[in-house]
This record gives sequence, structure tokens and C-alpha cells, in this order.
Amino acid sequence: MNNGKRFLAALLGCLLLFSLAGCNAGGTDAANATKLSFKSAASYDYLKTLNGQPVTISGYMATSSPVDGSFMFLMNLPYQSCPFCVPNTSQLSNTMEVYPKKGDSFAYTNQAITVVGTLVVADSEDEPFTDMYGYEFTCKLVDATYTVIRAEELSDKMALWQKIAKADVVNDMYSMYNYLHFVCTWNTYYVDSYTEENGETVPGFYLFPEDAKYYLYTDGEQWNYGYRAGYFDGIVAKIEAVDKTAFADLVANVRRAEALAKRAIDELENGRYTYEYKYLEMFERSDYVYTLTNGDSLAAEREAIYTEFSDWLGSWEM
Repeated sequence: MNNGKRFLAALLGCLLLFSLAGCNAGGTDAANATKLSFKSAASYDYLKTLNGQPVTISGYMATSSPVDGSFMFLMNLPYQSCPFCVPNTSQLSNTMEVYPKKGDSFAYTNQAITVVGTLVVADSEDEPFTDMYGYEFTCKLVDATYTVIRAEELSDKMALWQKIAKADVVNDMYSMYNYLHFVCTWNTYYVDSYTEENGETVPGFYLFPEDAKYYLYTDGEQWNYGYRAGYFDGIVAKIEAVDKTAFADLVANVRRAEALAKRAIDELENGRYTYEYKYLEMFERSDYVYTLTNGDSLAAEREAIYTEFSDWLGSWEM
């Protein structure tokens, strides 16, 4: 119903691709490859300095990597099905697309791997690459091969990292950020035009304040999961059950998200918004459109908190 549709479509695509792939041969020479991390790969400016050069990076192959082995979704977190995206977008986050040498394919493995390939970077951040599922990304590895990392070569902290992965905490965090995006920018969400059973067309509209409240406060509705009492406490409890000390910074991030969500809902409840009646080309009709009085500050704080989490996630390297 909103501008997260493309992400949902891509997610459904993931669910159809759970399988193994073919075999792998050939690729980029590892001799002079620059070691790349998921955290450093978040910097477009840094990636541009390595464009066209051989790089190496370690991670795990997502189980939704295409069945034909034509490419893989490489992540630094094990046991993941679909790749991560920046909340409410189709832009890949902490996930890299890796392509084998022409004519080759990747065989699926659930073990940690080291990949060597040539880095290719998009000409502009505003014009990213797009794959067959609609995912967008600013870089990819081509002419790549991988080798499995032996268990004894893994760093000590990887055992802890695998525990947090098995607990599915990171997926919970992404759901939390989808919720946070909604409460901070509910006025940008819309219900698309649709046709009823009797053939009558119901025109689309951007959410009104009462619509936002309905989706938040009504049991079973789309964003009610985040509004329910104890939601943030539940995420914290799940994290601390793995290791309270090691993941204290992640708990702090959840609490900052909780405080921002509370502030955003307070803005909604106290009517801190304006509205304008104007023509909406996408719906071919005029209607009221709302603007949040403090929308820019809400969005900026949400982006800062999410970036903190994304940096934390990217910092876990083998």
C-alpha cells in the first residue's frame, strides 16, 4: 500500500529462490587484491577509489541467491535468507552482489567464504545498478571466485556473531526500522487506487492523520506490531539473552529508536502538521496532503540512528 511495495515484491522473489547452485571456476587473481570490508563498502567515495580493481571480502552467501548460481548475495551475517535493504526502500544494505566469470556459476554453501573479484562501481549514487528483483546497489563484484574459510581461521568473536544471527535479532532490527520509518514519515505513505468487486474504482490517497492512527493503534493492522506495549523491551530482551555486555551498544540503539518513535507519535497526537489541497498526478485527482511540522528533524534523526545501526552491522568482520 505504500512506497515500500518494491521491497515487498523483491522479498517475495527471495522466497521463490531457496535452493542450491552449480559449480564455480576461474575469476580474478587474488595476488594484488585489496581487502574490502562491509563497513568500508558503505562509503561510495571510498569504493570509487577502487573501481575496476581486484578486491577480496569475506562473508556468507544468502540462501536466496539465485538457483542457477548466476550471482550471489554476499552478507556478513550467517543464516540469512533474503538480503537486507535500507528500510522502506529496495536499496541493498550490508549486502553485496557478486557475479562469477562469464560461463561459470556459484555452488551454494552455508559456510563462511572469502570472495575475490573485480569491483565495479556505479557512475553515480543517484544512478545505481538494478538487478532482476528490483534491488538497487552502487557496487558489485564481477569475475569472482570464492573459497571456503576453515573453522580454525575464523576469529574468536564469530561464535558470538553466529549466536546473534541464530536469534534472528537483525531481522527484528530491520522490522523495527520499518516501523520507525512509518511513524516519522507517515504522511508520505499512500493507499493506491483499487477496483472493488462491483467494478467501481476507488481513487488512491496519501494518509490522513486518522489513517496513520488507525494503522498504528488497531490490532492486526500493518504498523500495530511496533505500537504494542513491550515491543522495544522484547527486542532488548532478545539481544541481552545472547550477551548483555557484548551487545550493549545495540541495546542503546534500540532505546534511541524507541525514544524517537515516542516523539514522532507525540507529534501525530498533538497535531503538529499542516495540510494543503492540491492536484495529485499519480491519482489524477485533487486531495489534501499533509506535511509534518518537524518532519525534517524526525527524518534526520531516524537516518542518524539507522546509520549507527548499519555501521554496527557492517563492523562485524571475519
